[in-house]
Amino acid sequence: MKILQRYVFRELLLPFALCLIVLNFIFMGGYLVKAAHFIIGRGVPFLDTVYIILLAMPEMIGYTVPTSILMAVLIVFGNLSQHNELRAMKASGVHLVQVVIPVFLVGMILSFGMFIFNDQVMGNASFELRRTMKKMLIRFPKALIEPGRFVKLSDSIIFLAKRVRGDDLIDVIAYEIENADQPVRTIIAESGKIISEENSGKVRIQLYNGSISDAESKGVHTIQFRTYEFPTLGQEDVRNMNKKKRELSLAEMLVQLADSQMSKDDRRELWTSYHHRIAFACGSFIFVFIGIPIAILVRRGEIVLSFGIAMASASFYYVLFAGARTLAIQGIVTPMISLWIPNVMLLIAGYYLLKRSVTT
Repeated sequence: MKILQRYVFRELLLPFALCLIVLNFIFMGGYLVKAAHFIIGRGVPFLDTVYIILLAMPEMIGYTVPTSILMAVLIVFGNLSQHNELRAMKASGVHLVQVVIPVFLVGMILSFGMFIFNDQVMGNASFELRRTMKKMLIRFPKALIEPGRFVKLSDSIIFLAKRVRGDDLIDVIAYEIENADQPVRTIIAESGKIISEENSGKVRIQLYNGSISDAESKGVHTIQFRTYEFPTLGQEDVRNMNKKKRELSLAEMLVQLADSQMSKDDRRELWTSYHHRIAFACGSFIFVFIGIPIAILVRRGEIVLSFGIAMASASFYYVLFAGARTLAIQGIVTPMISLWIPNVMLLIAGYYLLKRSVTT
């Protein structure tokens, strides 16, 4: 029995490692293209660009690890079922459950590891990525500005320049958000200019010949301007940056939840992030639990088919989580219930399919 268990475990390692590498490379494709654009076209140092890529990886790993273990399970058990090896084991008196025990343990270990990784690494990496991008905007302001694409200068300023000539911006549209209780301010300008102050380490963006529109209860109030300047961006802004709720660790969330002055909406959003962090980490075990019976019933272990099934299943799971998060944030269902619905649904489906695969 131990020989069979070790055999299944060894067969699982290589597909898992290969799938993890391939999926991360696919997910990183857009970042790699952007990195090459930074280095070659915008003069951003190579090491700074690599650092940004490394900071972007943890969030991807949170998705690619569960998907990779699902693909590996589909490949291994699909091959075992296709070549009647599982039937041979069953004819020899070996029950399927005994064979899959090490795989379930792998799923549990990965889920525990992803729980720690998501809590301690992913949030901090996401926060550091935002800080680094803001530092890059201060050091290389033109690097992040692309003609025809919206750029987020800060948490409250988003703007688009249809054309860029050196430091000059042509046909600018900007949106400024003062706070969540007030409507968005719309700014339209004929031109603008990026002013980088190397001595103070600050960046200013001035707009020329445009209008500012503010929505009010009686309509839209518009004023014309010749010169308008965005709030100065500098190192002080970077030092004063705070983590977003989804970037906090579980301990930091609990500390904030202890604040009795917190608004009801903020408290609900924090509880949503809290339960999402825990429930989402269970994905690896959930995928193992449902992947084994699917592979046995499909009886095919081809890589292309396994990839298709894995991506469809993972997409369905992540869509369920997105829907559950929306329900929790809007207060339709409590976070403690809503965020665990996807896991419960897949566990029930996996249990039903596992019973069917055992009897076949």
